Amino acid sequence: MKIEIRPAFDEAVIAAELPIRKAAAKMLKQLQGLDLNEIWGHPDLNFEKLHGMIEPTTGEQLYSLRVTGSVRVVSSLLKGPVIVLVSLHVQHDTAYRKKG
Repeated sequence: MKIEIRPAFDEAVIAAELPIRKAAAKMLKQLQGLDLNEIWGHPDLNFEKLHGMIEPTTGEQLYSLRVTGSVRVVSSLLKGPVIVLVSLHVQHDTAYRKKG
């Protein structure tokens, strides 16, 4: 799986505490070794569609990935396949709030 990292994700990881940075690095390593079907079924990643949520700049559907029990990544998918890591949310619930 190819991975694209947006600046907001990168900045949030850098600003996060060490355990979250380590968990994000572990998730990235996992993603690199999986294809899209494996990501969908991976029990640790809990990849799921965020219904009604669209990436504002690209119009792509948004998805959630689990980093830890409380930390989530908002992502999108591009053809190729490429997973785009859009943002990191240290508090689980903020990943599911619509902006606007």
